[in-house]
Amino acid sequence: MGAFDTLVMIDWSAAAVPKTGADSLWMALLRRGEALPRLWNPPTRTALYGDLVTLLTAEAQAGRRVLVGFDFAFAYPRGLAQALQLDGPPWAAIWALLARTIQDGPDNSNNRFSVAAALNRRIGAPPGPFWSCPAKAARPDLTMKRPPWNPAWGLTETRLTEKLGKAHSPWKLFTTGSVGGQSLMGIPFLFRLRHEPGLAPHCRIWPFETGFSVPDAQITLTEIFPSRLPVPAERPDLGAAGLVKDARQVAGLCAWAAETDLTPYFTLPGLPGAEREPVQREEGWIFGVMA
Repeated sequence: MGAFDTLVMIDWSAAAVPKTGADSLWMALLRRGEALPRLWNPPTRTALYGDLVTLLTAEAQAGRRVLVGFDFAFAYPRGLAQALQLDGPPWAAIWALLARTIQDGPDNSNNRFSVAAALNRRIGAPPGPFWSCPAKAARPDLTMKRPPWNPAWGLTETRLTEKLGKAHSPWKLFTTGSVGGQSLMGIPFLFRLRHEPGLAPHCRIWPFETGFSVPDAQITLTEIFPSRLPVPAERPDLGAAGLVKDARQVAGLCAWAAETDLTPYFTLPGLPGAEREPVQREEGWIFGVMA
């Protein structure tokens, strides 16, 4: 398992109601010396938060080093913080803004489409760049279909990591393959977790707070995209055979990380020097995608 004693992989969901099974929250945990990952399927993000804080607090108190992966985009294509006229490191400014504006109830009810529409208005020249929503959430400044890309927004359409990893852009909020809705709900969750009093001294975000190196923090949070890693569809040896794809993927990711030298995935030796600063300050990276 290399530098880490504990691996935690989380398949995310932006569901607006409590949900289990397919297309819901799944968390897998694998500790050094254990043969099989343990699996959780909490029905709400609030329940997951409580489980995760309890788990990470115990790991920190035990002196174990933990890698935690979340299946959503940690940041946006370059230009968003400037378009919103935010100060400070772009990724951190956007995290703080979403933490202030996103509401996520204990029953998963949330206001992600209203926030996206408000961001479109603030950027100017709506609709877009955020797009795609259910018919009942559509409005003049947030449309169901992708609007023509407007250079006046001052934004790129995708992050570099999404181009290389063939992943959807976080501008797309809804329907098959979208990650934008998950990111709107996930980033405030991460902001809260990163600043949880008992965890804050031990927790760092890769690559924003660590640079391109194997982190020395006790708890490292990373962005993952299970479909881009060589995880078999079925691993009977992991105890997840017969479960939904989401469960198999996070169990498989734990096993993959335990069996793999992760150093090049942290250091990204192929990433050009000119791209390192904007990736670290603004765009972030999908762990597992090689430059």
